[in-house]
Amino acid sequence: MVSLIGAVRDAVGYDIDLAVDCHWRYSVSDVIKVADELEPFGLLWLEDPVPPESGDALRAVTSRVRVPIATGENLYRFEGFREILQTHAVGIATPDLQKVGGLAVACQIAQFADDQTIPIAPHNISSPVGTFASAHFCAAIPNFLVLEFHGSDVPFWNDLVDGISKPIIRAGAIHLPEKPGLGITLNEEVAQKYARKDEPFFE
Repeated sequence: MVSLIGAVRDAVGYDIDLAVDCHWRYSVSDVIKVADELEPFGLLWLEDPVPPESGDALRAVTSRVRVPIATGENLYRFEGFREILQTHAVGIATPDLQKVGGLAVACQIAQFADDQTIPIAPHNISSPVGTFASAHFCAAIPNFLVLEFHGSDVPFWNDLVDGISKPIIRAGAIHLPEKPGLGITLNEEVAQKYARKDEPFFE
């Protein structure tokens, strides 16, 4: 893992932020060793080193490493975040708007995190609708760091919504429309065309 991250850092240089996701695969002692080895690469964060519901394990890692620890994509509602934010068990919170309960709950989490001087980097593997909701949220909070965008893009992703110029992501940024709501319209024809055969679709 260390050699792979080193190769990526050599390829992109130090002007580009680099983050690593551990997918909850490590024990506290093992991930501390990993974090120590990765520290020279100047990571933006080390994500989900241990299961996120284990606040004690997160605090044990955070208190012993210098790489910022991020988690939150699998936590629910404000209550899922309260303790880890209050006790600084994480350096960066990564709520998923669709899991935490929507924009209002996400804003509550962001405000509480801001009170603890913790930045927000929303988890986002969404359609353009979810991505625009997340982007509006990011624009509305004072502690926004970065918005995730999944690497498994699909060729029709940009076509799922209308009402905005495309491509949706240009030069690493999303330009938010100033229209009511999210400022976009779901293209139902495209959504139905590419929906899975067993996927329910509203009428």
